[in-house]
Amino acid sequence: MTAETTDKIEPVLLTVEQTCQLINVGRAELYRLRASGVFAPLPVGLCRKVLYRRSEIEDWVKAGCPHRKQWQTTKRMNDN
Repeated sequence: MTAETTDKIEPVLLTVEQTCQLINVGRAELYRLRASGVFAPLPVGLCRKVLYRRSEIEDWVKAGCPHRKQWQTTKRMNDN
């Protein structure tokens, strides 16, 4: 086998369960954090699934896990 076939592919979009594992919280806690705005990354709807962008979660954590309002403002400023 070559290195290409043994490399594990990391998903770009994460399910709720994968998101919980990534940030080390339970499902109910993720929903509570999301409802309160503490968990800032917004979900992506795809084929009736709730998915989250891995890159956005990682960027949010690197930024210090700011509240949703601050995170959205920061994202808009960085996009321009």
